[in-house]
Amino acid sequence: MSGAIPPRRGPDPAPEPPQPAALAPAPHGALERREALRLMGASLALSALAGCEEAPEHGHPLHAPARASDGAAITAEYATVLELDGLSRGVIVRTRNGHAVKVEGNPAHPASLGATDIFAEAAVLSLHDPQRARRIRRDGRPVPAEMLDAAIAAARAELAPRGGRGLRILTGPVSSPTLARITGAVLAAYPEARWHQHDPLADDAALEGATRAFGQALAAVPDLSRARAVLCLGADPLGTMPGHLRHARDWITARAEGRGARLIVAEASPSITGARADRRIPLHPANAAAFAGAVAAALGVEGASGTHPDAAGVAAELVQDRPGAVVLVGRGMGAEVHALAHAMNARLESEAVRLLPHPLARPEPMAASLASIMADIAAGEVTHLLILGANPAYDAPAALGFEAALRRIPFTLHLGFRADETTRLCTWQVPMAHPLESWGDSRAFDGTPALRQPATVPLAEEARGEVEILTALLGAPATARAAVGETWRAAWGESFDARWAAALEEGLAGEAPAGLRPALREDWNRPAPPMPRGLVAVFAPDPGTRGGEAAHEAWLQEMPRPLTKITWGNAALMAPATAAAHGLSPGDEVELELGGRRVLAPCWPVPGHAPDCVTLPLGGGRRAGGPVGEGRGFDAYALRPADGAWTAPGLSMRSTGRRADVVTTDSHHRVDPSEAVRTVAPGGTLPQPGRDASLHPDWPYPAQAWGMAIDLDACIGCNACAVACQAENNVPVVGPLAVSQGREMHWLRVDRYHHGEEANPASSFQPVPCMHCEQAPCEPVCPVNATLHDQQGLNLMVYPRCIGTRTCSNNCPYKVRRFNWADHRRLLDTPARNPDVPLRPRGVMEKCTYCSHRIAGARSAASAEGRALRDGDVETACQRACPTRAITFGDLNDPGSAVSRARQNGRHYAMLGHLGTRPRTTYLARVAPEAEA
Repeated sequence: MSGAIPPRRGPDPAPEPPQPAALAPAPHGALERREALRLMGASLALSALAGCEEAPEHGHPLHAPARASDGAAITAEYATVLELDGLSRGVIVRTRNGHAVKVEGNPAHPASLGATDIFAEAAVLSLHDPQRARRIRRDGRPVPAEMLDAAIAAARAELAPRGGRGLRILTGPVSSPTLARITGAVLAAYPEARWHQHDPLADDAALEGATRAFGQALAAVPDLSRARAVLCLGADPLGTMPGHLRHARDWITARAEGRGARLIVAEASPSITGARADRRIPLHPANAAAFAGAVAAALGVEGASGTHPDAAGVAAELVQDRPGAVVLVGRGMGAEVHALAHAMNARLESEAVRLLPHPLARPEPMAASLASIMADIAAGEVTHLLILGANPAYDAPAALGFEAALRRIPFTLHLGFRADETTRLCTWQVPMAHPLESWGDSRAFDGTPALRQPATVPLAEEARGEVEILTALLGAPATARAAVGETWRAAWGESFDARWAAALEEGLAGEAPAGLRPALREDWNRPAPPMPRGLVAVFAPDPGTRGGEAAHEAWLQEMPRPLTKITWGNAALMAPATAAAHGLSPGDEVELELGGRRVLAPCWPVPGHAPDCVTLPLGGGRRAGGPVGEGRGFDAYALRPADGAWTAPGLSMRSTGRRADVVTTDSHHRVDPSEAVRTVAPGGTLPQPGRDASLHPDWPYPAQAWGMAIDLDACIGCNACAVACQAENNVPVVGPLAVSQGREMHWLRVDRYHHGEEANPASSFQPVPCMHCEQAPCEPVCPVNATLHDQQGLNLMVYPRCIGTRTCSNNCPYKVRRFNWADHRRLLDTPARNPDVPLRPRGVMEKCTYCSHRIAGARSAASAEGRALRDGDVETACQRACPTRAITFGDLNDPGSAVSRARQNGRHYAMLGHLGTRPRTTYLARVAPEAEA
């Protein structure tokens, strides 16, 4: 098929639901029960404004819609993309009756390879956010859409005679060919207008470093499948770098084949990549340029200089593995370090990195772009400002004074997903269409283009996209679908129809551009002035809320951060030695001052953090947007320098003498590390114990015997599995108060353990779902037989029988059972929930089921095809999401299955196996780095 069937219009939308009043915070940041219920509602509440009994075909489904036998349900899957940092990751969206219920990775897309991250998993949650904007407003009051059209027409009439003088367009980072084309058309029609981009997480130093080295803005894209040694200078390729899902898959695939890269990580604040490093060097920001220069000099890079005690050894490792050695640089490093990295990669003749045209449509230093528009506002040169998808009133550095400047502009229009900090200051507030309900296109981290198609019924009838706003300004309003089609019709010519259908089916619209081999410029080396000594502020994206754009998604707020295990907020992170030098304990409140601006934050020591610097996670302290995000943590943008720098000297810190409540799961359900996480030397094995004796007879399994194996050497602690489980199984959020009491509901947790010295420990991650024990301690103690064994080896929960005695949880040594203290069914019973998983009433135990509904679905599909189940037919939600494929699931009765082969691995072991529970969920030991071994 060549395109989408136009969606049927449903009934007139219901009136916009009233917005909940702001809630006064409970003492010490605790959450009252009423607010907790509101948070649960915000996590999965959906008003069925579209109200369709049957779903229209929005784009091009991967499979023909399948109607249930009763004729009521229509299911379909759509290939589309979701953006992060303006760059796309390919996803497949599963829908039921036109409503998106689950996001999976697209195996055909190079940026995801079938995996997801926590932000992609939470896209369904943000789509159904009851706090999202649904009405066009002027000065906060709902108005008809015709009034907005008339206002844009009046602005057009005012701007056209003067060539657009006074018009400014501010967007986020743009990789969309269509949006770039439309914006270019606006600039051509209004030659005096200006287009600016703003991204608080942009790495402007990377652009400047590439420009210094090659004279053009190029992207250095690593290929970890070909790397043998990787030096990460503040880079986090497995966690936050663009393309992280692909990099994680390449890294573990090569590692599993015995040719994987040794990771050498030099960083100030511990990261996911640093946690998995073979060698990690805590590096103060003041020493970063000297360390990079010393390594470059040892490699023989002409003009490089510097001193550091670890440089010679690191350089020797890189030389040993050339041309499979590569140097990567991340946020927080200066342009001179990025330029040095390009010179080092050239010297190493690295085959593990490609230089590609930058995937953004117009790469530019975004801090300078924002400063430019601020200067124009101060000069009175801006009369019309369109802010499309950005929120600078919150995430611009406070030193810029953007909020005060915005109030001086006569015509301001904000296109946003919710009533955020910027929306409240603009004249016109226009609801923004969600990526899962709108058309578009974008490029991946390596430049691969893809189409975005709607995969769900529209939930906000008045929502618009950037294209609709800009084409209205041109006087030629166009739908996003028409604009995207026009872009690709021009590119594909006569083959448009066939290629359009294929692009919607596969989720790809072309291939990545070819790599470039530019020569280094002669003047590439420009050393930076030394950083003043003293306490340094290090700004970093929060692992859960990033720059604040995800702060309103309750799944991500409640997700424990991988290394700190903090939930529902943030904290000032520092080395234990730094905390001790200031007389601080975990949770002590401190006053941080930088450049004359102050914030209050809790102190949180982190093992492995570089001393004499403090990491300030961005994304906290939201002031608008709904009860989930508002007031969680502190706002680090208040201290960020006006130039958007990632590091800033001159930080002062003092204790206020008060305590701040930090919600953390660090002490929840932990198992003795010596019993939980085991390690082996490279090439080593573990002794395999014999089968333990039992007074109970063995269970018979005439068909399948399901089991799971988790490779701890592959797990990077990203939490994608935990959030995927939450999305798949309708697991509710409970709020910070319940979490602080140990009552979180996650069916799968990811434990983190530190090993070795506190100043620079090794770290391990361990996903812990239900063990589905053969001799389950929970089963014989249940007085009503609510937890029982089935013929496939699953430990089941019969919810109608459960009377809430919690004896099963008391008897579980793994602490993987969750008691449902509140009735979440009303809040979860929406079109957004997974209808294949029942909702649980209050007062019952919940736990991992090995996605038994997926097992039943795969069995039904195999039966319909007249065949037996094959290995790989069943993928649990956690297994499918994992970027490193650390989780293996299958039939233990099949000796050729992947899980059976995993159990034959010499690294195989059972956690707490000495207890005789015979768990079906087992582990492969982590391979310790040579230095640790």
